[in-house]
Amino acid sequence: MGAYRKTVMTCVMAAALVLFSYNFSFAQNESIKGVQFKDGSTIYGIIVEMDANKVVIATKNNESVTRKYDDIASFLKDDDINKSKHSLSFGTEISYIKYEEPGFMEEKGELYGLVFSYAYHDKLMAKLDGKFAYGEIDYDGGTWGGDPLTVKRIPDFLMEIRALLGYDFVIKNALTITPYSGVGYRYLQDNMQDKYSGGYQRESNYIYLPAGVETVARLGSGWSLGAAAEFDIFLWGRQISYFSDIDSYYWETENEQMKGYGARGSAFIAKKGNKYGFMIEPYIRYWNIKESRQGYIVYGGYLVGYGIEPDNNSTEIGCKLAVTF
Repeated sequence: MGAYRKTVMTCVMAAALVLFSYNFSFAQNESIKGVQFKDGSTIYGIIVEMDANKVVIATKNNESVTRKYDDIASFLKDDDINKSKHSLSFGTEISYIKYEEPGFMEEKGELYGLVFSYAYHDKLMAKLDGKFAYGEIDYDGGTWGGDPLTVKRIPDFLMEIRALLGYDFVIKNALTITPYSGVGYRYLQDNMQDKYSGGYQRESNYIYLPAGVETVARLGSGWSLGAAAEFDIFLWGRQISYFSDIDSYYWETENEQMKGYGARGSAFIAKKGNKYGFMIEPYIRYWNIKESRQGYIVYGGYLVGYGIEPDNNSTEIGCKLAVTF
């Protein structure tokens, strides 16, 4: 009788241990909300089966995905997934810019900048990015009287900020295509008055609508390649010329710009680590702006003439290096 009772207790304890182990394993799997693989892809869902050979994931779309266990890089829980939806980057860039008013003048030189970007991805994409750059630009043109004029190392400041919205189309977890649009503001300040007594400060303001597409291909081991192409719909611009730098009796002249367009393209390579990564991105940016509306030239409170901003274009070619979080 004692041996029988001992046998029964052993069986009950074994069954309880098996049931506890199963429930513990199931609870562990339930807490996993996604799996990241060594090829850089991520599948979100609940693990319904896992052994030494394979893992089976039930996705939110009621699909069953089976992958090799050896391909797993890490398991993702709620906190990990929330973190993976957000990305932040800070970096620096160097560029060469050339501004031209065909037949009148040109300015060219190098800019050195700081850049930032914040992005949120969860099918919907939301992004905020910006830059601040400084450089010294060379002017080659003429005076108001038509005499040739060259001025070296003019201080220039360039600032830009953009807000974008898009949608991520994921293809086989290895390729993401994101069409996007948004709004952008660009500000450029030219300070010829610092280098030439007959010069004056000029401010350029653009508001535009970017519309583009970005493609990202995951290569594995955290590496990825990407490219973006964009067309910028010019909405409105204002040029402010501070003629008071020449003579204090002059008022500032403002010229509104209503027509033009922009375009830009870039390619990048990135490496993502557990805590941070890096990205290298060469780019090109172009603007073509049409002749402005007339602005009043006022001297001592009296209208003495009218001024326009002629047709102009600018090209900026550069490279960005950023640390990603």
